[in-house]
Amino acid sequence: MNASNLTCQFVRCIALIPGVVAASDGATDEQRRAAQIILEFVISFSVCFFGIFSNTVVIVVFVKQGFRDSTAISMTAVSLWDLVKCVAGFMQRLEGPVELVSSALAYSWTNVSLAVCNYLVSFSCYVTSVLAAYVAVERCLCVIIPLKVKWLLTPKVALASCISISIVVFGCFVVIFGIYDVHLMFDPHFNTTVAIIKYNSFSKDNVALFGYYNMSGTLWPMVSLVVIIISTVIISYKLKKAAEFRYRTKTITRSSMKTKTNPNLQVKDNPQSMEKTDKTQGISKRDQQVIKMLLVVIVFYMVNLFPRVGNYLAKFIVFDYYYLRRYNNLFSIIAYTVFVFDYVNGAVNVIIFYFMSSSFRETTRSLFGCRTNP
Repeated sequence: MNASNLTCQFVRCIALIPGVVAASDGATDEQRRAAQIILEFVISFSVCFFGIFSNTVVIVVFVKQGFRDSTAISMTAVSLWDLVKCVAGFMQRLEGPVELVSSALAYSWTNVSLAVCNYLVSFSCYVTSVLAAYVAVERCLCVIIPLKVKWLLTPKVALASCISISIVVFGCFVVIFGIYDVHLMFDPHFNTTVAIIKYNSFSKDNVALFGYYNMSGTLWPMVSLVVIIISTVIISYKLKKAAEFRYRTKTITRSSMKTKTNPNLQVKDNPQSMEKTDKTQGISKRDQQVIKMLLVVIVFYMVNLFPRVGNYLAKFIVFDYYYLRRYNNLFSIIAYTVFVFDYVNGAVNVIIFYFMSSSFRETTRSLFGCRTNP
């Protein structure tokens, strides 16, 4: 397949995608192929390429800053798994460029990468979702007990927590890598030997493994989503309360200054009593900015988790809604869409950090030899 043929297929895909929505019992191979070209070979491939660069930058910047606090450690852990996700996604989607050289090689690449890279992307998403929940809880504690949190959440605690989460969550899914076997066989369509995947005896002898995988794949993101939502609500409420407190304090301070010049004026509120009743005011301005920045990151993860949780709930309920089963094509199309959300979520952190953190911005500019404004 040459470049002109691939371009023609891409144009045809625009007209074929609406037909997917109308499919009541699945989707055709042509519709799946249309979604694959647009969502996989164009959008996901481009986002993964950017994600490799962006996560590498984030990791290098935090390493250069020296991991002074728990935030740097937890976000470096998230970026490491996002990097794994984007590299695996990029490798899997090399089918598009490979197809320009050989359709048979691209077919083999698709089958092999499905058994390796596809699962690695999903498992990385599970780990990052739990790490995001950990970051949400960590920031929630920062606004609830700001005077004690630095004593509780030391860099060593953060490092141990991130390593434990990574090992436990990823370890829950490692066994799934063993359910396929790759076979080499002659394909008359390509007139050459190609690689295909089939369920092996291990998967057939352990049918309950699929139920375990579906349950775990639904449970981890769902619990993470609930934790993130609760923590986000608490953080937002506390930040709003702190902002109101600062506004009232400034108003009372101005009124007190006027009272000194005009003894007839009276101050009704006592800022000292308000200070005793509002612990949130113990958060420094720098910590508040960090919390707001991470809050944006958390919201991005929350938006990303909704389609993934919905897709895995459907897979858990409908047995045939999976690869190599009755709804293989429909599941593939939905999976393409979910992966777009995953990759975008895993690639945007560098943009959030750059525009919302002055220290990250300065380190990034110095990393690329840019002069910072005095």
